[in-house]
Amino acid sequence: MSWEVHKILASADDPFEVIAHPPLNERTGRRAWDGDAAKRAVGWKASVPVTVEEKVEAVTELVRDEAVACRVAADLLKRREVAFVAMRDGDARYMVNEAQFEQADKDDELDEEFRDVLAADEHGGGDETERFDDPATVVRHWHRQMEFADLMAVCQGFIAGATRLVPKLRGQEFTERQHGQVGSVLEKLRATADWIETAVATGQTDLDEALAALLRGE
Repeated sequence: MSWEVHKILASADDPFEVIAHPPLNERTGRRAWDGDAAKRAVGWKASVPVTVEEKVEAVTELVRDEAVACRVAADLLKRREVAFVAMRDGDARYMVNEAQFEQADKDDELDEEFRDVLAADEHGGGDETERFDDPATVVRHWHRQMEFADLMAVCQGFIAGATRLVPKLRGQEFTERQHGQVGSVLEKLRATADWIETAVATGQTDLDEALAALLRGE
């Protein structure tokens, strides 16, 4: 054994007993001592992490800096499985929700485009009592922006899903019943699209009875 191994194992309660029973090296299939094996035997941190616990400890050490941790967390949460596992952790889910609420309350962090919209509305002949620095006005505009973003997300989500799925239908045959079901859904989609277009153009969101009945499946 190397001098390094002897030096490390000298701190064990019974170094000769420990030395006599080297661990199995899974890579070589032989029992032998090396520096990291000796460190693990006496409870020290290994130079090269191998186990999950060691890797987590190494990563934790690297992300102690807040700026580094923020970038790593943002990148990791873009991985679907990581995001789902994180949201199953109660503490992590609570912190994410808390951060969302805090972010929503930070008027001073509105992006420049949103500020331009607010300024344009302020000078566009609206209620002159509504000022840019009025918190209630800011919140109302913020909600409008969020609702618009949600609407666009719903539309883009449908388009993305259809773009992904429709090409997979090549060569497939459907029953008469399935044709009828698809036709019924598409009729609702077209009516809903008209409803969205009317709401955006006029601000009127009321459903006429025919459309309401159609969406209810009557």
